[in-house]
Amino acid sequence: MIGLIATLVEALVLRNYFLFAGALAVLLISLKSRDLGLVGYFVYVLYFAQRVQVTSIYSYNELTTALTFGLAMLLFLEDVLRGKLQIDRAEIVPSILILGGVFIPEAMIAGELLYLAVMIPSLWGALFGGVAIGLMIILKSTLEGLGTSGQVTIISAIALGAVAVAYALNGPSEGKMFSPK
Repeated sequence: MIGLIATLVEALVLRNYFLFAGALAVLLISLKSRDLGLVGYFVYVLYFAQRVQVTSIYSYNELTTALTFGLAMLLFLEDVLRGKLQIDRAEIVPSILILGGVFIPEAMIAGELLYLAVMIPSLWGALFGGVAIGLMIILKSTLEGLGTSGQVTIISAIALGAVAVAYALNGPSEGKMFSPK
């Protein structure tokens, strides 16, 4: 349920109340049918990703907007895949931080990252995150000239590379990508 909370807070921060209603609709659809919920989720994300304007991830305010939106959508995907409204114990403290995101966007990012750290407590996940941040710093001058679409492409390539390496390290039979053997 943390993804729904994060998405609703993001809707309030962006002052987009259609985003608010859309999240509730997608979650209700996913409670009925997981497949229809996933279709609804992807339409929802594609539609609202166009509404979030970020010209460069190297601007503090725009990076904050991109992180709050991207992490909220990631957590919302988890809720859609779960297909039930249930608050776990691991969601309580991160949810409080996420709710604080209405006033302080950085609190929302902290709550989302705390939840991900609790759910995927792995050295591999931290290592991949550190490598991605390092690459973003090293490639700053190159990425600034690419514009938003180029930056998204590079970040996506880094993320896919991290998933591929995690998959290769743990193998398909393990069922967990970021857990060490």
